[in-house]
Amino acid sequence: MVERRLIAWLRPALAFFGIAGILLLAGCGGGSGAPNNPYLPGPPVIAPLQLLPTSLTVYAGTPATLTISGGVAPYRAFTTNASALPVAATISGDTIVLAANNVTGPTTVQITVQDSAGTVSPPSTVTVQPAPLLASLITITSNPNPACAVAAGNLCSGSTGTATLKVTGNGGVGIPGRSVKFDVVQGSFAIVSNNPGQPLVQTLTVSTDGNGNAVVVLSVPANTPTQTGIIRATDVASGNQITGTFVIQQTTIGGQTLAVLPLGTTTITGPDSTRCSSGVTLTYYIFGGTPPYTVSAVPFPGAVTLTGVPVLKSGGAFNVTTNGSCFVNLTFIITDANGLTIPSGSYPTINNQLGTGTPTPPPTTFTATPGVIAKVNCVPANTFQFIMTGGTSPYSVVVTATNSPSSPFLSPQTGITPGQAVTVSGLTSPSNTTITGFDSSSPMQSVTVTIDCSGTPGPPPGSGLVVSPSNFNYTSTTCVSQTSNFVITGGTPPYTVFFATPRPGATITPTTVAASGQGFSVTGLTDGVQTTNIVVQDSSNPQLQVIVTITCPTAPPPVALNVTPTSYTYSGGAACSAAVSQFVITGGSGTYVVPATTVPAGGTVTRNGNQFTVSGLPSSPLPQTYQVTVQDTSAPPQSRTVSITCNL
Repeated sequence: MVERRLIAWLRPALAFFGIAGILLLAGCGGGSGAPNNPYLPGPPVIAPLQLLPTSLTVYAGTPATLTISGGVAPYRAFTTNASALPVAATISGDTIVLAANNVTGPTTVQITVQDSAGTVSPPSTVTVQPAPLLASLITITSNPNPACAVAAGNLCSGSTGTATLKVTGNGGVGIPGRSVKFDVVQGSFAIVSNNPGQPLVQTLTVSTDGNGNAVVVLSVPANTPTQTGIIRATDVASGNQITGTFVIQQTTIGGQTLAVLPLGTTTITGPDSTRCSSGVTLTYYIFGGTPPYTVSAVPFPGAVTLTGVPVLKSGGAFNVTTNGSCFVNLTFIITDANGLTIPSGSYPTINNQLGTGTPTPPPTTFTATPGVIAKVNCVPANTFQFIMTGGTSPYSVVVTATNSPSSPFLSPQTGITPGQAVTVSGLTSPSNTTITGFDSSSPMQSVTVTIDCSGTPGPPPGSGLVVSPSNFNYTSTTCVSQTSNFVITGGTPPYTVFFATPRPGATITPTTVAASGQGFSVTGLTDGVQTTNIVVQDSSNPQLQVIVTITCPTAPPPVALNVTPTSYTYSGGAACSAAVSQFVITGGSGTYVVPATTVPAGGTVTRNGNQFTVSGLPSSPLPQTYQVTVQDTSAPPQSRTVSITCNL
């Protein structure tokens, strides 16, 4: 009986503990461990690999940096032109230090990085510029009015002067439009600014003129004790610096003679042989007399723009800016409040003349041919070709995207000329590859070429497109009157044949070839353009393409065009209208032409062979300078300008 009661009591107790055990196991996730907690943070998201900034201009000898963003550290860096812009292969941290070597001209380099996961960043385009060089010294010139007797390169108290230097590029050629910062380092003097609210400053940044010269005006307070002045000049873009020293000599200045500074003749030349300068500004300062001063330009008031007039105080300045008109001996009439004018011969003159450089045509559209290439079953030994034309050469190329199991190889990558074939190899199916080409224009243009390796079975043997020969080389003879015959085999006819870049005067016969084993001829090429690329395409899908070339010798440079004499000068209206000015033309090539737009209104130009005469010039208004241009028919044409001046 007792045993039965004990068993009856234990049954509900055991059931209770069994249910509690099940609940306990359920709360712990069972006997096989706890499940994932949905509230715990997931794995970190890796940001896209980038190289910033995406474009940058650096100067030889001046450090710069690129910053790596995203990806998985550590990183490796690559450059497309190690001679111009080397980089360290292994990067510590996320910064790439750039230290460009000196180059002969602007050079475009592509920098990319690869992270530890194998991801390659989009390229950063870096333009390497030659290091500008400041002159070995700063030239200090004392203004002659108010007069003070000081040695050359010194200034006197109470007077003004100029500090001048030249910024030069490769070969010592002046660089226009360059920003140069001048700083007063030591001495009791100031730099004259164009700001009416702050006419005297300790720091001033100016731009170089058309000849690469940077000029600032210095002002020394009256009764300044004799001391040494030091001025520093910094090329803003590169950080290159020089300093100049001069003596400030204490002197007493007297007199109130009306004067304008600086004196002398300033000649400005245009950017090329067809244009005079536009937007070049010269600054002049008026001293003495009784302000305010009125200023007018003569004898070509519409050829320049005057700003800062009237000039309200002694030592104040006005600016003269060219607007593209050509002129000789432009000067000013400056009058003070009492009607006093500057004496004849005591004023500056300005010439704005044609330059000597060859006109630079605007960049054409940058293109790549073909833009899309497709091939089945690509292997690394396969090669693909495309050419780039237009824009501004030289060109460069870089692989911007690929999923090929093997690494693509480009040849060449930099220094590519228009029509030069770029060869791509090293691709494996299945893959898609994007290649980006860049030109050298500003702003830079780019094109893309895609290569589709589908991975499907390749074409049967013997079906490849072949053009024979692959090249005709006439560099030791001439391309003139040559006939170049090519034969096409393989692929899928009919075939289309065309010049990769148009060649005026040259022909392809026929441009459509009907069957394998037939050919085409190229005639009419001339010397000068060294490489002519001919593209042959078949009718398959995807299309097969072959590029063959014809190499011609370079053309000799044209003989320089000259005209003598370069100018005539007459006094009086009667002498000018009766004058017959004769000029002799030598050099150049082809025939000579005098554009009608350069013939003086009312005048007559008569040309006979290599001579031309100008007569019948108007007798008024005077003084007047006429400029007549003669051109030859070389490509591009050469031109020279002569002047005829009629004085009062």
